[in-house]
Amino acid sequence: MKLWDGDRPLSRRVILGEKAVATRGMSLRFAAERIDTTTDWCCFDDSRHLIFVHRAGHLRSMETDPDWGPSGRGVPQVGDIWVVPAGDKCASLVEGDTAEYCEIAIPDSLLGATTLVPRVKHRDPLIHQMVERIHDVADRDDALARLLTDSVSETLRLLITDMYTVNPPPLTERRPQTLDSATRSMIVAFLEESLDSDITLESLAQQANMPVGVFISAFRAAFHTTPYQYLLDRRIERAKSLLRHTARTITEISAMVGFSTPNHFATAFRRRVGVSPRVYRGNR
Repeated sequence: MKLWDGDRPLSRRVILGEKAVATRGMSLRFAAERIDTTTDWCCFDDSRHLIFVHRAGHLRSMETDPDWGPSGRGVPQVGDIWVVPAGDKCASLVEGDTAEYCEIAIPDSLLGATTLVPRVKHRDPLIHQMVERIHDVADRDDALARLLTDSVSETLRLLITDMYTVNPPPLTERRPQTLDSATRSMIVAFLEESLDSDITLESLAQQANMPVGVFISAFRAAFHTTPYQYLLDRRIERAKSLLRHTARTITEISAMVGFSTPNHFATAFRRRVGVSPRVYRGNR
């Protein structure tokens, strides 16, 4: 079963239990889920940021393909978080037994004039502790419980704003928020020369002399896609050329175009091209 990209029905989710908490403009959803079979976890919200906190349970595998990249595999540990900015999509394919998690939904306006920076499987014990504290009193409706929930939630909002957003520069220092032709050419050249390297959003934004949040928006406007999707397309095109014109092994090619493992390369290639690298080479 491959990562969901709209080409098949989503798998059925088996929710064992859930509870919702609304506080300080945010909503927190605590859920426990059974994962007897390979299951799709997909999310998208055009007006709210989504943060997922892994609280408990056991997964055998997890493959993630977010809008911004990089995709990859990694079994979540307790306290890992995923940060999905409003308007971005994220799809995962999971296998395991059970999972308990908290989904935090934050209206875009609640974080002010900032841009949320995406994260995949990022370790944050402090956010995990605050989520657990809210969960401990979620079934109570007394004044002390409400006060505690509001207090911890406000601290949580401030922490997210401080640690996971970037502020626009002051008006007097504001840099251009569009990519001119020279900068676009420089970024394309940088990407082409670095296809076998670990390219980060920070390194790309540095090429344009922009904050990360501003760069993401400017890149979308200039190239009509995300930096990650653009990079992935270039890597797949380079791989197709190497498969057609060289005798390099698929393992060698996967490393030459920047994939962490041959399996990750094969999955991404099949999703983009429709056939495996081996079949593609055999059809040349």
